[in-house]
Amino acid sequence: MASLHDHLQVDPECRDLAAAAVLAVAPLLEDPDPAPTVGRLEAWALELAGRMPLPWSFHSALDELNTFLFHDKGFQGDWKTYADPANAVLPQVLARKRGLPITLSILWIDLARRLGFDAVGVGLPGHFITGIRTDLGLLYRDPVNGGLPVGEEGAARLVRKATRGRVVFEPAMLEPLEHRAILARLVRNLHVRYLRDEAWEEALWTSTHLVLLRPEDPEPHRDRAFLRLHRGEVMAALEDLRTALKLGQRDPLLTEQIERLEKG
Repeated sequence: MASLHDHLQVDPECRDLAAAAVLAVAPLLEDPDPAPTVGRLEAWALELAGRMPLPWSFHSALDELNTFLFHDKGFQGDWKTYADPANAVLPQVLARKRGLPITLSILWIDLARRLGFDAVGVGLPGHFITGIRTDLGLLYRDPVNGGLPVGEEGAARLVRKATRGRVVFEPAMLEPLEHRAILARLVRNLHVRYLRDEAWEEALWTSTHLVLLRPEDPEPHRDRAFLRLHRGEVMAALEDLRTALKLGQRDPLLTEQIERLEKG
């Protein structure tokens, strides 16, 4: 059975973003094989390639991509059941034509890259958009809003709306994310919800996937440690706590917990 761990061994940078996105949430799928999803996107890319404008026009090509996804295929944000975990599962997003800003962005990025665009993901606070690298810099698009163009002022409005004014926009927020960081954000959305809902078993797998995607980040190790303690897995929890401490987690309670567990 395919797994995120195995995928990262052969594709550590997650160049195949769609395949990695399926495996990042594999526990939510009966069959986590990404091949059907990837095959569907490949077929769509071929269909789209035949619709590209001749002579070639950069902006017309992007318009065609947006028309294909958001008009012809009917993809849109799921504002009614936003918290539904299905919105984080790419195969279900393809089936339902509904998704989160981040899953619609992953879909948009995948198709854009198959068409030859240097497409990237941009994780704004509370919102997710995409970008295209050009000789003149990055051009931003908002897939959950039909692929509309976004400038700095528009990004500032998105951040202000998503955070209810609690976060002040800075241009550095428009820096592109590596693919692993995109997937970590996708999984973390689920992780935060599971912790809030006290869904400990689900939070355990999300913390494990965050460890796989962000092994240098102490926070997922710390979260997984306390989830393992909840299950009575003391030695595994102690290993995670030690790793979190080694990676720079600054928390006196963490040190106290390690000492307490070591004393038995």
